[in-house]
Amino acid sequence: MKPPCVELSQVALRYKVNKTTAKELLPCLERLKAILQLVGSSLDPKLADYAFFPLSHLFSESKKLPSRVLELALHCLRFLILQGWQAHLSSELGKQLLVLLAFLSGGSATDAKTKDVDEDVGTVAFDCMTGLLQSSLASSFGTRDSVKPENIPLLGHTVTVMLDGISNGPATKVRLAACSALKALVAGIHDREALKNVFPGIVSCLTKVLSSGIRSRTPYKILEACIYNLEQVLCKVLGHTDSLPLQSSLKASPEATNLSKSWLDATRSQVKMALSSIVVLRYHDRQEVLDALFSLCFSALTICRSTLTDCAQLMLETLTTLSSHSPPEDTNQQGQQLRLQQLLASDPDLVDNLREALRDSIVALPRVVGANDEIKRRRLIEQLSTAFRLLSAQHFDLIALNDLTVSALVSSVATAVQTSSTSTIRSVADGSAEVGRVLQAATSSAKRQEFVPIVFDSTSQAGLMAGLQSLIRQLQGSTLSAGILRSLIRILQTSAGLEQMGSLWLTLQMFDNNSIANPKTDQWLDLPREGFDPLEEEAYSFALGILGQSAYDDTVDWRLQALSLEMVALQARYQAKDFRPELVDTLYPILERMGSSNAALQQHAVTCLSIVSNACGYPSASQLVTENADYLVNAVAMKLSEFDISPQASQVMLMMIRLCGSPLIPYLDDLIESIFAILADYHGYPRLVEPLFEVLNAVVEEAGKSYPHAIESGATRTAPKRRQPYKPPTITDLISHLQSMDSKSSAPSSTLPNEPEPEPEKDAPPPTATDEPPPLSKTHSLIRTITLQTTHHLSSPSPTLRRLLLTLLTTSLPTLATQTPTDTFLPLLATLWPHITNPVFSTSHSSPLKSNDLPTLLAALTALATACEHGGSFLLSRIEDSFPAIRTLYEHLERACLLEEKQLGRSRASRSLRFKCWDACVGLVVVMVEYVGVTREMEDDVFELLGGLALERGRVRVRECLEGVNPDSLWLLEERRRGKRQGGGGKWKKPVIQGWGFRDVEF
Repeated sequence: MKPPCVELSQVALRYKVNKTTAKELLPCLERLKAILQLVGSSLDPKLADYAFFPLSHLFSESKKLPSRVLELALHCLRFLILQGWQAHLSSELGKQLLVLLAFLSGGSATDAKTKDVDEDVGTVAFDCMTGLLQSSLASSFGTRDSVKPENIPLLGHTVTVMLDGISNGPATKVRLAACSALKALVAGIHDREALKNVFPGIVSCLTKVLSSGIRSRTPYKILEACIYNLEQVLCKVLGHTDSLPLQSSLKASPEATNLSKSWLDATRSQVKMALSSIVVLRYHDRQEVLDALFSLCFSALTICRSTLTDCAQLMLETLTTLSSHSPPEDTNQQGQQLRLQQLLASDPDLVDNLREALRDSIVALPRVVGANDEIKRRRLIEQLSTAFRLLSAQHFDLIALNDLTVSALVSSVATAVQTSSTSTIRSVADGSAEVGRVLQAATSSAKRQEFVPIVFDSTSQAGLMAGLQSLIRQLQGSTLSAGILRSLIRILQTSAGLEQMGSLWLTLQMFDNNSIANPKTDQWLDLPREGFDPLEEEAYSFALGILGQSAYDDTVDWRLQALSLEMVALQARYQAKDFRPELVDTLYPILERMGSSNAALQQHAVTCLSIVSNACGYPSASQLVTENADYLVNAVAMKLSEFDISPQASQVMLMMIRLCGSPLIPYLDDLIESIFAILADYHGYPRLVEPLFEVLNAVVEEAGKSYPHAIESGATRTAPKRRQPYKPPTITDLISHLQSMDSKSSAPSSTLPNEPEPEPEKDAPPPTATDEPPPLSKTHSLIRTITLQTTHHLSSPSPTLRRLLLTLLTTSLPTLATQTPTDTFLPLLATLWPHITNPVFSTSHSSPLKSNDLPTLLAALTALATACEHGGSFLLSRIEDSFPAIRTLYEHLERACLLEEKQLGRSRASRSLRFKCWDACVGLVVVMVEYVGVTREMEDDVFELLGGLALERGRVRVRECLEGVNPDSLWLLEERRRGKRQGGGGKWKKPVIQGWGFRDVEF
């Protein structure tokens, strides 16, 4: 060590007299630093004194030395303190070094600061200070247990420099180094009286840094270090003399701490203010800061319990909040809650404080929920959950908080519902437009087993709902659960409006986890049920009462109906197949809500039906409805027998028919009679009777889809056949005909001419007439009745109703024609004919056609074509009488379509409703020709109407139709078109054959 020390000493002396520059000091200091690192632990106090001698020359000129030189010198000094002097440093040298380091890190105690301290120099200076205080145990200020009075100013200046470095340090590393130095100073001083002098300044500075931590985004490491420093100085000054166990420290009195009562009273209030401004860090996003704050609050409740009695409530609330931040499975949170539970177990007064804090939080819950601050709501709910958990662990009696808790929860949910957007009703289309989608959703029961939240807004209130559910799960395991349920059901039965809705939602959440059995356990163990049977029955009965009211009753909130559906589903999940008898009361209300115009309520009903069908062991919702159709039929029959014309009965009927199909139709005869009775009384109100006709239409459609399963065996007719076009006989046909005639004439007679006929036996039964056809089945009779009764309402002024009735006739005629004998069907068709043709003929005389009449005309043309297809030649005379009107309508539609095509273009015009009507009229004429036939007088009119279409691409059926009527006329028409296209003016170009001449032919 001698060469670098001698070299540094010589250069330092020359620098003092300005004979060299600071640049030559750098290599000397670097060599000394390397030697000190090489020697390491071999240093002793004497070698440290030897190495410090040249450094002292530099420190005496510290004001004019560059920062890099000072930094290297301080590194060397720190090495001497930690490895050389250690605990053998003299008190005088220690004081000198503290003064030097304080000057280098913060400036002089008397002179004003002339320049900012370099951050690297300040960091190393504070590190040297930390090492000096740790190694010497703060012997610079006096003995271990007392500070000399003459050293009090030095102590104050040192603390001031450290606090200035913590609050105003130029960089984070300087502030962290200052925190470490302050920690070492407080740990090394055991003189409480001396610490009392610097205590207010330390607390004030640290409080200022911590209280502005969130606003100024102070680095979390500085906040963590400051909190630990504050905890240390609080325990040193306001704690007990030694580290006693918790029980002993709690018994200590203020007199045992050698603190005067006046000073303690004044300090206690200031400390409480400081802690109040610090605990805002309990919502910091760094776990390190939260852990440090937990340690501070825990120490304030244990070590400083007797001196900081006013802060016990605040500290306990902060500890409760901190232990509720992480999820319950977090090991750190489990450790914190365990320490907190031990603390509560050791001090009954703290349990009372926690109960009071819990009461205040419960009272504040409705107000916080009503405020538009999601963070505050989440924090308060987490704090409530943790407080309930801690008090339950202490087996504390919470019965006194029962009514207060229920009232706060109900008010909170009601407030949240009032501010949510779920009150807005999203409507769906009326009638059967939505039936297909609803039935498809209901049938896929395995895909929908969870309800969509309807009480809380799914976006802005999702966190609130999750927090309340977590709080309720916590209450389920407490001694309050039974009392809360009783209070909720009492409120449910006596309240109204939002309060009733909130209590029902809370009741559902309380039952949700208690009632549903665990399938993993139940498959092996048959355990008795643990729950609240009477309370569940009361809640279930209340839900049935709500669902028993009309779904269209405006006095009943749709969300209350949806929650009642959830209660029914909950009961079904628990009872499983034992719930099947309850379907007598529940199935109709569920299906009734499936027909609601409220999309959310409809979706809830679909989910409820899926859950019930799955719980009761049905493979699908369709089979559930099918096997319990008798319940539904009785429910609907009771409403119809009372002339209840509300839409829900018809909607339930409609969905029931769609789900069950044709097997249900034979059991609907009484219902259909009730429907026609209602139609007879309310026929002048189209909006009221349209849903009933939708039901009848559904009956006819389902019967037509699978009539072999719905109609018993009976006489049937074959499918309609087209009229075969005339074909001239060929030579082969004539030969075959003559041969068949010869074979018949040469065949021997079965009896001889003179042979007498055998006499009948005496005992033989008399000959009977031909057996009569079997009677019509019940399904067929219903369809026939519906078809006949429908015609009386075709004169309704409602276009929608007329279109619906014509569609019903279009659906029923093929079924009746196929399953009815000819002598029964044709008279029926003759009866229906005037009612079917009337909309067509009445429209043909109206010019121009109104847009409102086009849908009805389209349905009428389709129904007339269906009648012609199945009536066949039976309708020939009627078609002959009606053909002029059909021709007039055809020409009228054709002119309108040509005009529309010029205005809109062919592509757009072909998609219009007018064009569809004209296309249906073309189809009607084709069906008339193919199935009914035409007279000679009508052939020219048919060619005139369809001739132009026969040559168009895509009109193959029209061409085949005309070819069957008269192929020569079709050929003539084609030749005329070809002649015009070739520019011949309609004249046929004569062929040229030598020796032959042809006359001119003009078409």
